[in-house]
Amino acid sequence: MALLPLMTCAQLLGIHPKTLHSWLKEANLPLACHPTDARIKCVERQHLQEVAKRHDRSLPEQASALVSPEEHVACLPPTTATEPDLMQKLSSLEARVTSLQEHLTTLALALLAEREGSLERRLATLEAITAELVGGPIVAAPLPRQPIDASTCSSDAARSALRTLNPAEQQARLRLPPLIEYGADGRYVIMSSLEGELSLLPESAEWFEWLASLSSFRFVGQSGRFTAYRESKGGKPTRSWSAHRSIHQQRYKCTLGVTNHLTIAWLEQAAALLQAKAITL
Repeated sequence: MALLPLMTCAQLLGIHPKTLHSWLKEANLPLACHPTDARIKCVERQHLQEVAKRHDRSLPEQASALVSPEEHVACLPPTTATEPDLMQKLSSLEARVTSLQEHLTTLALALLAEREGSLERRLATLEAITAELVGGPIVAAPLPRQPIDASTCSSDAARSALRTLNPAEQQARLRLPPLIEYGADGRYVIMSSLEGELSLLPESAEWFEWLASLSSFRFVGQSGRFTAYRESKGGKPTRSWSAHRSIHQQRYKCTLGVTNHLTIAWLEQAAALLQAKAITL
């Protein structure tokens, strides 16, 4: 069976290779693959003659005018042995870049959510403190976009912003109970209005000794917040604690137990329980 490359057949007929391909399809004549190189599509000599006859095309009679498949193969660019390896490495690199992009997107969304959550927790703590000091409903006010700069403000405004606290405000700050807050870095921060940040390890011996010395504290966790008060009996403080939270002018209470039960997990569970009451209202 004599095979001629498709490109050579189109040249012999004086037509475009796509035209020859269409003629072969109309005549229901199949293409054949070269026996040594599958990249070369060939046409049998008898099929070429049949197509030429159908479309009134003449073929040259000289044998030298026909290019053998071997000569056509020599004209094709050689395939290097490293080409498959390069393609595989390129595909692997593209997959790694896509994975890195997805990872960066996930990290950016997680960072944004953490920042928003931290701001919400701090605002909730401020609302709880204000409600306890004022004893009435809280009216939300817009926060300043930038911190006050004494150099850019007028002298009166700067003196008002940088003034010292009056005795009543100082006394109110001293009455603030300590704060246990879940921070953005995944650890719990303990703040005192008198001593600042305390270096206490939650659930350590120092942790329980510190709690035993308090009469109240505030907790802002991952799932909610509350203010804890030590129970009293007959006017004397006991070892038992209870969590309180005001929601829509309603006060809710949750028993925490004795001081030795005040672990982070137990405080988070109580905060989630009180938060669930807020959601259902």
